[in-house]
Amino acid sequence: MRRNLGQFLGLGGVIVTALASPLMAHAQALSLDVEAVRVENVGASWTTIDFVNSYTTPIVACSYNLVSSTSPPAVVRMQNAGTSSVEIRIQQFENSSTVTPGDVHCLVVEEGAHTLPNGQEIEARQVLSDGTSGLAVGWGVATQEVVTATLTHTYSSLVMVGQVMTFNDVNASVYWANNCASRAASPTNSAACVGKHIGQINNTRANETLGYIAMEAGTGTVNDVSYAFGITSDSIAGVGNSPGYDFTLSGDFDTGIVTDAGEDGGHGGWAVLYGADPLPNNRISLAVDEEVVAGDTSRTHTNEQVFYAVFDNNQTETVAATKDIEVYTGAGTGYALPGNDVIYTVTVDSSGTAPLDPDTVFLVDTLPSETEFYNGDIDDGGPETSSVAFVANSSGLTFNPATDLGFSTAVAKPTSMASCGYSPVAGYDPAVRHICFNPKGRMSAGSLQSNTDFEVKFRARIG
Repeated sequence: MRRNLGQFLGLGGVIVTALASPLMAHAQALSLDVEAVRVENVGASWTTIDFVNSYTTPIVACSYNLVSSTSPPAVVRMQNAGTSSVEIRIQQFENSSTVTPGDVHCLVVEEGAHTLPNGQEIEARQVLSDGTSGLAVGWGVATQEVVTATLTHTYSSLVMVGQVMTFNDVNASVYWANNCASRAASPTNSAACVGKHIGQINNTRANETLGYIAMEAGTGTVNDVSYAFGITSDSIAGVGNSPGYDFTLSGDFDTGIVTDAGEDGGHGGWAVLYGADPLPNNRISLAVDEEVVAGDTSRTHTNEQVFYAVFDNNQTETVAATKDIEVYTGAGTGYALPGNDVIYTVTVDSSGTAPLDPDTVFLVDTLPSETEFYNGDIDDGGPETSSVAFVANSSGLTFNPATDLGFSTAVAKPTSMASCGYSPVAGYDPAVRHICFNPKGRMSAGSLQSNTDFEVKFRARIG
């Protein structure tokens, strides 16, 4: 039996915040199938990137930010791409871990063809590469995979970025693509070949899975994320020349994935984001790097065209809590009278365009002075066994009372779980002033799916 009891039993007093995250990953979901993420300071050790979305078969393409020409050449390696995460590292050829840690920018797309809410077309595919291109063995179709028929959408101006997604060979190779006829020509909707190459090294590589993401060139905004997909002019030269090479964009972007659009030089190379700030306002700063194991080790390179996919995150985290009261009819008379119990239900809703970082939802409810928290079985032998009931609904969060529930007797509201260390006595405890909740997991953006919320319930006695 529901009553309007807020006027004297404290419907106010509840706050919900997002705690500061220790993660150095900056993620932005354009849709449930597409996200961009930037991870800071990736080095030679494997680093796990947790996805915002949940995927069946994620296709991931990443780019390394080379801060200076004095840093050794490095490529992004990848393994264990799964439904919720992927592992990445950077390394040199041949399996050298002598690298300068730097930011890695990635694009993640569910395998298949997609149309974003604003009409932007994008698709992601994978293929097994059983050949290896390079100066020593050649750049022909025999060492590549023809993937033209796998492109579902029709692109008038194709942009295609890609990645060697597996770690079957400890020695590095790099994704590349062309139009199947000329190594210097970028892939098109009617002629697209992809492969892996090893520059001027006279060797081969184990089979690897290549991921490639195709999209129509253009600009737009989806879910508060601005993007620009395109190809640069034939002006991006080597790290050994005079980097960085700037290309004009319309906007200020913070995440970028770049891939050579063909291979003009013949020595083999790969595009990198370049400089301390590779995405200054209205520009992207790039260079083409090379391996220094064999051949010309100067890192100079013929001008190339480069595909780019850049993103600007304008998303906001918006969480709000509402509180309701119901007279508990399992004890007492069923009326809001002193000595009887009530059940408080706090509902937390995420309605913003940004997801919350994992484990950062922090909810505090302040009990009114005329109530006493009940530290016992909330429903007296019903399905619940704790003093608090948690209903996940569509939030994707989990809750363990042993670690995610806390209490405080302080006058001021706690600001973290560390301030919620009081252990209530069994039964009714009038000393409890604040109840703290910190459910675990990532609460997704409410803008991408309806009704992203969870509930917590607890019991109190009217004094």
